[in-house]
Amino acid sequence: MLKQLGRNRRLGGTSFLACICFIALAVYGWGVSWGELLSYALLLLTFMLALLLVAGLLGWLLHKFNRRK
Repeated sequence: MLKQLGRNRRLGGTSFLACICFIALAVYGWGVSWGELLSYALLLLTFMLALLLVAGLLGWLLHKFNRRK
């Protein structure tokens, strides 16, 4: 099990490096500004937090509903 975890970590590191290279290509190759890139990242983070809040709220409501019976 631990050997398999180590193999997946290398794949994750490669994916992370590919993501960083893609962002660098967007900034230096396609002319996207750092400000625009950061605004997109902030928008993405906001939507992810909202999604987590909704999922947590629905999970809590489901838990309360199931305990009532």
